[in-house]
Amino acid sequence: MPTADRVRPLDEPPALLPDEGAELAVLSAHLGALADEVGVGPDRPLQVVEAGCGRRWRIDVGDRPLEITGVDLDPDAVAIRQATEGDLHRAVVGDLRTVDLPEGGFDAVSSSFVLEHVAGAEQVLDRFVRWTRPGGLLLLRIPDRDSVYGWATRRTPHRVHVAFRRHVIGMPGAGTAGHGPYPTVYDDVVSRRGLRAWARWRGVTVEAEHGSSVYLARAGALGPPLRVGVAAVAASSRHRLAGDHNNLLYVLRTPA
Repeated sequence: MPTADRVRPLDEPPALLPDEGAELAVLSAHLGALADEVGVGPDRPLQVVEAGCGRRWRIDVGDRPLEITGVDLDPDAVAIRQATEGDLHRAVVGDLRTVDLPEGGFDAVSSSFVLEHVAGAEQVLDRFVRWTRPGGLLLLRIPDRDSVYGWATRRTPHRVHVAFRRHVIGMPGAGTAGHGPYPTVYDDVVSRRGLRAWARWRGVTVEAEHGSSVYLARAGALGPPLRVGVAAVAASSRHRLAGDHNNLLYVLRTPA
């Protein structure tokens, strides 16, 4: 089992990671440990669902055999993933709330920055648990609804999100066919307090929890003034809105 910072109580900030590379390293370590735990080998690949597979996140399990079933609602995004990466064992165009996958058929479900776009995200999380074998892993990355970033995103129109991606983060293809950002919903479960409550209710164990502020690192010269603004909004909310992070990373263990 990878070593990790203790899971902190909700009245303490989560342990912070400095960048996306550190986030992917945490996920890779846990998924690699799971592969060893279940005895992955030449005749037994690690079976993973990638829920929201339009973009590839490079989680590395070394030379262990891996089969990815990718699911995404956007057919253009799936086509781009297949054409550019070709790494999906099976590609499914479908809605995570209704798509039919075998119960207990997978070792893990991985989902990065998808649940905030789903009306009924808690229902989708329940489906993740059903798809995963007993004692499997859910690897989740979400923006925190209760962060300053989440608060601002919920209160600005979608065109602002597209402009931010294009002109601040530097993603010229943002908003074109097959590329995010997609409209956001931010159900209550898409938050630190909401996800922790769901996990307790479902008997799911939190094995790792981290926060990060990757978008500030990508903002270039705008980063420092954005940090000042974020800190000011957090303080004015009496820190009901988190200013130390915008994204959350979770490694969750499903009931055995």
